[in-house]
Amino acid sequence: MDSVRRLAQCAVEAVAVCALGVGPSMADVLDCSGSKVSKERPVPDVVKLGDRPDHELRQAIRVHVVTSGDVDFDGAEQTAYAHEDVTAGAGTSVGYFLYTLRNGDKLWARFESVFSTTRGDAWRTTYQGVFTFISGTGKYKSIRGGGHYEGSITMADGFREKSTCRADY
Repeated sequence: MDSVRRLAQCAVEAVAVCALGVGPSMADVLDCSGSKVSKERPVPDVVKLGDRPDHELRQAIRVHVVTSGDVDFDGAEQTAYAHEDVTAGAGTSVGYFLYTLRNGDKLWARFESVFSTTRGDAWRTTYQGVFTFISGTGKYKSIRGGGHYEGSITMADGFREKSTCRADY
């Protein structure tokens, strides 16, 4: 898992450098940094592979509400389409985000993350990842950029996430 975390950290740093822009830009800039909370509890589809008792593939759709300093991004709804490969409570997640902004514009991003779960009286999953915008509508139709995120999920607190994000459009 340490090698996966190191790889994820390298990816986070690489995307952050690209997303935060190196050199001048003539485009408008979106500071989409902020936080997210779950709108509803996801129920993943689970496939037990059978190669080991603790290995499974999960597919889930999660819906979140975004809080951001950007007027268009604040209050946006994010739908995450996630594919997870989990062994012993740790693994990788890849998929797509669909942001529906308050002004009606839509943004699509691809993401990759790593996560691990600790068990005990109360379980806790922590994760970190990177995302890159791939498309948008309206004034964001040429969006380019992305960022990184980290967060946790617990039974008591639900889903909590913070992100750093920047994009040109």
